[in-house]
Amino acid sequence: MKKLMSAVLMLGLAVPVMAADLSANADYKAKCAGCHGANGEGKAALKTAPMKDAAAKSADELTKAITDGKGKMPAYKGKLTEAQIKTLVEDIKAQK
Repeated sequence: MKKLMSAVLMLGLAVPVMAADLSANADYKAKCAGCHGANGEGKAALKTAPMKDAAAKSADELTKAITDGKGKMPAYKGKLTEAQIKTLVEDIKAQK
């Protein structure tokens, strides 16, 4: 049993932790990718930073920015549900 537990633990450590694939999120693709890049890489021409930089912000800050807009970014209140915004925030936070 100890060998089995050791093997499971080693396998768990060997599997790399992957960031959420933003391009797999249909809402990100439809609402965000145009300005923030298909994979969250940002776009220099639009002066949008990579999503990995936004991942350092709190979930509340990200939720507010998506809901109410920020700077040139439009508000998505009424265009995305609270659940959709929560999923976007979780995916952005996973970009670290």
